[in-house]
Amino acid sequence: MTRQGDRPSPPRPPAIDIAAAILVFGGLFGLSQLVGGDFLITGSLPAKDPIVGVALLLDVASVALGFAVRVGRLWLPALNLSGLFAILYLAAMARPIHALLGLSNALAFVILFAHRRWFGALRRSGAPPRA
Repeated sequence: MTRQGDRPSPPRPPAIDIAAAILVFGGLFGLSQLVGGDFLITGSLPAKDPIVGVALLLDVASVALGFAVRVGRLWLPALNLSGLFAILYLAAMARPIHALLGLSNALAFVILFAHRRWFGALRRSGAPPRA
């Protein structure tokens, strides 16, 4: 009989690193846009305090979830957030950067969805992921 932590963890697929990097970079880029006063997510909407607060929360969550995904945790919230960002950016394609960020978040969504079994296997093994 084996205990939960006795099984070796499955190796981390390289695509997971790409999805994590997209989430971290997108969040940091969004935060830099908020600091600079150029509000990407809100597009042409007036950037009032509640909208800026939501954008700040989403960008911080994106960075945190990117790091969590890299170690095999919180894939479902990361999947949902990357899907939300893809929709928001692609719906506001006023600038080429919106299209790039939207497509990259759509790629992260596809990667996370395609590798959902890895997250389940990692959780069942109880061990940290192998690189």
